[in-house]
Amino acid sequence: MVLSIDLGATNIRIAEVNGDKIKNKKKVETPKTKKQILKTLLELIESYGNPSAICIGIAGFVKNGKICGTPNMDFNDVNLKKILSSRYKIPVYIDNDANCAGLGELYYGRGKGKKNFVLLTIGTGIGGAIVINGRIYRGSGFAGEPGHMLINGKIFEKIASGKTYNEKMKNSLNEKQSIINEISNNLAVGILNISYILDPEVIILGGGFSNFKGLIKKTEKVFHKSDIIRRKIPVVHAKLKDDTGLVGAALLSKIKK
Repeated sequence: MVLSIDLGATNIRIAEVNGDKIKNKKKVETPKTKKQILKTLLELIESYGNPSAICIGIAGFVKNGKICGTPNMDFNDVNLKKILSSRYKIPVYIDNDANCAGLGELYYGRGKGKKNFVLLTIGTGIGGAIVINGRIYRGSGFAGEPGHMLINGKIFEKIASGKTYNEKMKNSLNEKQSIINEISNNLAVGILNISYILDPEVIILGGGFSNFKGLIKKTEKVFHKSDIIRRKIPVVHAKLKDDTGLVGAALLSKIKK
């Protein structure tokens, strides 16, 4: 049994995973401090039996299994792989959560049968996975981080994420619909820029905020209207939805990078 963990800035999800089958799933809110996050992870892991491996997707910069930065939560400078390997004496695999989601969709979701696609996870921030010729593209280690690109001098995930929506709803007198329209427009601009560079077969949207009613349809409409090549690249919802990160993380123990 592989124990799979999706460690996000808002929620931690954990489950036993076999292929695309998930059982005994739990979800808790991500604590605010490094110490609390680690304590919660250990408690969750120890609430299960004896897994053959622990596979983790984390919302941050990961290179060769090492967490190099977590912009939206307090978990920098934690050698999680070493901590868990030493404690449980089993293999531990760690990757960026969006790369895990990309693997899940490549093997079992909307990316199955596709050679080239882009996946964006839209939650507290915006993560990304790039699949080229059926493999996750990593560049020198950190490729696929569109949330931190600049659009009109603003960080993409600061203008088009779930956190953006929540902040605008708290601080704005605008109606919900006008805020969604604004975020959809910003999201479409980011997707358009990505599409001109990579020209993917499909763009897949996952993450909690992708479930917001009408978001994907509005984004696709603006994206297609703005595309000077008129390619009509589909923008679709992740088939595995909130489980895509869990399913993809479990694949880390089975495939070569």
